[in-house]
Amino acid sequence: MNGRLEFVMHSQRNWSAMVAGISLVMSLLCLMPQSAAAYSDAYNFLKAVREQNYRDVKMLIEKGVNVNTRDYDDGSTPLLIAVSKKDTALAGYLLQSGAKPDLDLETTGETPLMIAARQRDEPMVSLLLKYEADMDMGDKNGETALMKAVRSNALSVIELMIENQADLTLEDYSGRTALQHAKELRRRNIVRMLEEAGADY
Repeated sequence: MNGRLEFVMHSQRNWSAMVAGISLVMSLLCLMPQSAAAYSDAYNFLKAVREQNYRDVKMLIEKGVNVNTRDYDDGSTPLLIAVSKKDTALAGYLLQSGAKPDLDLETTGETPLMIAARQRDEPMVSLLLKYEADMDMGDKNGETALMKAVRSNALSVIELMIENQADLTLEDYSGRTALQHAKELRRRNIVRMLEEAGADY
């Protein structure tokens, strides 16, 4: 009798352990699709931005994808990609949807504004300034968006930044200001423009 009771109790313990194990497995299985879906949405979102697929970009944003997600390989954000492609309409939609204008490229420290300035993309610079992009941030070499505009001979971009009160006194990590960059490159028009705006070294 005692042996039978012990067998029943042992079986019940095994059954309880098995049920607990099944419950744990089911819980993990329920979580996995959500994580996979979130990962898949981020991947598809970055892909849609790269392909300038506006329909999928809009659909995924409305679905709740993180508009500031980063590419696993190079750390690019959707906004950085759109700016690099000079797609002002797409960049505007991303900013309107909550994209942060100052998230930089992890490898270089370049912000969307720096890329737009380097590419001499005045409409993009104007858009980013409208969303309060920081003109005075520096990349991993300390170069600001204004310095990149000087190096790219982007006169209209420089003028726009001066109008928006860019700091003309900032130095990169080599100790050079935007004016010094302009002088080294013998960009006389830019030198005159910066000096008229108050730059003196």
